[in-house]
Amino acid sequence: MVDETGSTDDRRLAEELAATLSEAQAALPAAGPETLTVIRRRYRRGQRRRAGLASVAAAVLVLAVTLTGTQLIRGGGLGAPPANDGDATIRVWAITPPVRDSALQELVERYGEETGVRVELTLYGNEEYKQRLRGVGEDPAGPDVFVSWGGAELARLARTGRLLDLTGPLRERPGVAERFLPDVLAGGAVDGRQYGLPMSGTHPVVLFYNRDVFARADLRPPRTYAELLQLVDRFSANGTIPLTLGGAQGWTELMYVMYLAERIGGPGTTADVAAGRPDAWTKPAVLQALREARDLAERGAFGADFASIGYDDGTAGRRLASGEAAMQLMGTWEYPTQLGRDSDFVLDGRLGWVPFPAVAGGVGDPADLVGVPAQYFSVAGHSRHRAAAVDFVRAVAGDAYLDDLVADGEVPPVVDAATRLRGSTHAEFTTSISELVARAPSYGLAWDQAVDPETASKLNTNLRRLFRSELTAEQFAALMSN
Repeated sequence: MVDETGSTDDRRLAEELAATLSEAQAALPAAGPETLTVIRRRYRRGQRRRAGLASVAAAVLVLAVTLTGTQLIRGGGLGAPPANDGDATIRVWAITPPVRDSALQELVERYGEETGVRVELTLYGNEEYKQRLRGVGEDPAGPDVFVSWGGAELARLARTGRLLDLTGPLRERPGVAERFLPDVLAGGAVDGRQYGLPMSGTHPVVLFYNRDVFARADLRPPRTYAELLQLVDRFSANGTIPLTLGGAQGWTELMYVMYLAERIGGPGTTADVAAGRPDAWTKPAVLQALREARDLAERGAFGADFASIGYDDGTAGRRLASGEAAMQLMGTWEYPTQLGRDSDFVLDGRLGWVPFPAVAGGVGDPADLVGVPAQYFSVAGHSRHRAAAVDFVRAVAGDAYLDDLVADGEVPPVVDAATRLRGSTHAEFTTSISELVARAPSYGLAWDQAVDPETASKLNTNLRRLFRSELTAEQFAALMSN
């Protein structure tokens, strides 16, 4: 029988929860200011995610768990705070997130409040971080936990003994590794052992565009590369930069070469580059992609000053948001980046996106993706606080962190992503990207992350020269092959 106050079962559940809370409170000393801070933060997060009696029940349970000093990482199970690490400070290195109050920063605060372990978060820009990453594991004053993109650099660190093998700790907490998409989780594995756990949204590269600019020109985004070239000519003629590009950094230019090679020659081109095969750079598909990319620059696709324009400082992205440029080829981190810098541009629906267009005659599937399947958290082998560091890394599988990623406009690479994204603030974007990832026959890691750091540095240098017409495709390939 149900009346206006709810079902009998609901009332019984509420009474039982209240009794449990009362017993916990009676058994423990009064909560101090730090405990109350934890409660308030948990309550605020609970309000954002659930409504009704289910939220009240969850909040009561979290309160009871907090009062008894037990750590709860939802989705990872119950467990005590790391032994002997309660007075520890773990150092975490990461790339500066695109939004101010990011999921990562929330995780750092939440973990510290729940465990008493201090977390010292240091953030770096993209280019600086790549340099810092090379020395991880050499200096005991370095990070306990750090971010990588997987690929050759993660393999180098693992094989030289600089990383903690996470295989055992993940088995100790059933359900943590299983939350992630298997293909993405595999990006953190080396020689069959797990050294990294996905800690970011998945970031395929897509073609963003300014919907207002297209509407004013009565044009639609390209479905084929031939249509993209036509748009370059049309926008150039009316004084709009067709494709904004932070050409001061070679990795932004790489996106064109990667996708063209993928569309022309299929995913084997990326696999050959990643494997370091001697003929990878001279394959016909790669040479054609290099020619097409240089031709785009000479055609005026990126404007006259692209070689001096930066990405990390926001200049390239602002050109898209302001309407000075019509399109931008970039990883899907551009969405939260634009959200953080010009929220109206995103929330008013002026930012659009489509997959990179198909190339006529190419053998690659137009649904194939390239980009960054995920960034990964790893634990440095020299860490003096391994238990706390491992526990912090496992927390990225918790519901609170995954929900915060969704709130940032990210697409967590987890098996229940579709359910998490449904009805969220950024559902139009995140759901479409999730579907692109789910449908992709191949999802290749960006070349500059797949190869070793020395090759990546040479690649980015030569790309800048190619796009400035200082190198032909054949000269580029010869330099990369040596």
